Amino acid sequence: MTTNVRELAMIASLTQRFSRSPRQLNELQHSDAELLRLGDDHTLALTTDTIAEEIASGLYADPWLAGWMLVMANFSDIAAVGAEPLGILIAETFPTAMDPPAIARVQEGIHDACSACGSWVLGGDTNTGDRLQLTGTAVGAVSGTPALTRIGIRPGDSIYCTGQLGAGNAFAAALLSGASRSPSYLPTARLREGRALRGLASACMDTSDGLLATLDQLARLNGVGFELPQTWNAILGDETLAVAEAMGLPPWLFLAGPHGEFELVFALSPSVTPPHRAPILVAGRECRYIGTATERDRIVIPGVGSFGPDHRAVIRNMDPPDGGTVQAYIAELLGIAASAQDSTAS
Repeated sequence: MTTNVRELAMIASLTQRFSRSPRQLNELQHSDAELLRLGDDHTLALTTDTIAEEIASGLYADPWLAGWMLVMANFSDIAAVGAEPLGILIAETFPTAMDPPAIARVQEGIHDACSACGSWVLGGDTNTGDRLQLTGTAVGAVSGTPALTRIGIRPGDSIYCTGQLGAGNAFAAALLSGASRSPSYLPTARLREGRALRGLASACMDTSDGLLATLDQLARLNGVGFELPQTWNAILGDETLAVAEAMGLPPWLFLAGPHGEFELVFALSPSVTPPHRAPILVAGRECRYIGTATERDRIVIPGVGSFGPDHRAVIRNMDPPDGGTVQAYIAELLGIAASAQDSTAS
């Protein structure tokens, strides 16, 4: 997949000399977790993720939240392929000056997140260094129906999501800009929902990098675009809308930032889409319609703009904001939206 998205180009370059396992079912970028065929309808799902930038920026200043997010970031990838979590391996680098109570809080966050996911820490590695860094490698299993991937969306498919969106970016914007109050933020990997979507959804991906990046990736992989409904504001939670109002920002910005909320975005073919695109229950959770796949490679947000692949690449290539650059980051996003409006008019 050729792309002008810097991260994707780097990954392609870094992996070009690697041989792919003959057991590997997915191509590069085709699924949230790596999928290995074990035989007899059994597939192993593997993923790894590091929590470092979020700690360094102060976003996860609470050691408990850092531990929680380490587990959830990894198990969210397991959820997005519909796998049963088997456990997680963890590598922890602790600063030599870090207080034992703070270290204990990291471990409590890890424990609590594993308990919430019904899984376990299987082992790992411990080191000391200049700063706190946490890396996890989660393992899952799929049997029976095939694992979910990011591939399979066609024009006319309905796009649904397992929960409200924008909370991750609202949390980051409020915290990093020094707002007096930050919204609650405690994402949970949608493991039960992912397993229930196997055999139902035509494709699936989590929103760990925000909705716009998720839709952009799905668009690039499937050769489609997406159009959100006129009522797209309804996919944002009340706290997210309150943050937008308090900061004087248009709500769509919280769909475009790089800090997501680990919900699952999935596609349903017309044959299984409910009448009038009504909400559906997946593992007991109400999932709402958030858009339609289209033939034209545009992500259309009514009232905001029509974001072509170049607009989206610029957004994805922007450096994540920290405490000193939040306003500049927002200003750049607004400028891109103005360009997207101009392209709609033309």
